[in-house]
Amino acid sequence: AFAAIADDATTAFANPAGLVQILRPEISIELRFTASMDNGEIGPDQGLSGVGFFSFIYPARRWAFALYSHQMGSVTFGFDYPVYQQREFTVRSYAAAAAFEVSEHLSLGAGLSYFNGDRSAGTGVSGFSDSDWGFNAGVLWKASPAWNLAGFYRQGPEFQPRTTATSFSFPTEYGVGVAFQPKAGALTIGFEWDQVGSTTDPLQDGEIVTEGGSEYHLGAEYAVLRWKPVVAFRAGLWSESGRRYDVIRDLGADGSFSTEDRDHVAFGVGLAFKRFQIDGGVDFFDTDFIGSLSFVYSF
Repeated sequence: AFAAIADDATTAFANPAGLVQILRPEISIELRFTASMDNGEIGPDQGLSGVGFFSFIYPARRWAFALYSHQMGSVTFGFDYPVYQQREFTVRSYAAAAAFEVSEHLSLGAGLSYFNGDRSAGTGVSGFSDSDWGFNAGVLWKASPAWNLAGFYRQGPEFQPRTTATSFSFPTEYGVGVAFQPKAGALTIGFEWDQVGSTTDPLQDGEIVTEGGSEYHLGAEYAVLRWKPVVAFRAGLWSESGRRYDVIRDLGADGSFSTEDRDHVAFGVGLAFKRFQIDGGVDFFDTDFIGSLSFVYSF
């Protein structure tokens, strides 16, 4: 639920208009771990473990600039049936973003991303090693001292497989957000609605088209300002709507299947020193969880 809060390095991706809220140059790095507790026959053989995000931000009067890299996905899948096989899939972006403070209450931002994508081929699946460019943009409006409103747009990349004419497409997303922070500044509440577009996943003899859907995010933070360092406690809920997957074969035998809505629960804590900040959090959903640990140094 971050689009209307937009006050740390990841705003370069989530809503670049928020970069103007960062007052000193800073560098940041996020380490991320994803794991599955599902012991079924088909599931992630191992989760992502590595650098999920790193950035450099430089504010200059009414402008702010950012260079960053974001790992959008990285997973190794193992299939036990009918014979064991392994498939790897990674996507990482290298990007630049900028924001301009139009007035005391309004800022605009935009960014350009270069994506690298790799997926190994498997039974019935097309592999690829390709690159693409994408664009993101955002707006942040301070409607009053306590309320922020925001909107954003993120273009997803497309990758061309080696053996099929159909491209693999990541979804394009757009959404709006609102944040409430009373005058004391200790409590922050954010809400965000995201619309996630459809995707196309090529097969060696067809494709899988996944319909788009909505996400609803609600998060809260309470910062104990009298403590040194300042300690922030965070919690959130968010829901992603179920999807329909249409399997389209070149020689017929088409079909479709659907998934149910999926709810997430998240918790986190942060320590803010004068020039240094540490944040950690976890996101639980179904049988999976994502852990994140980030470090920020400002100078």
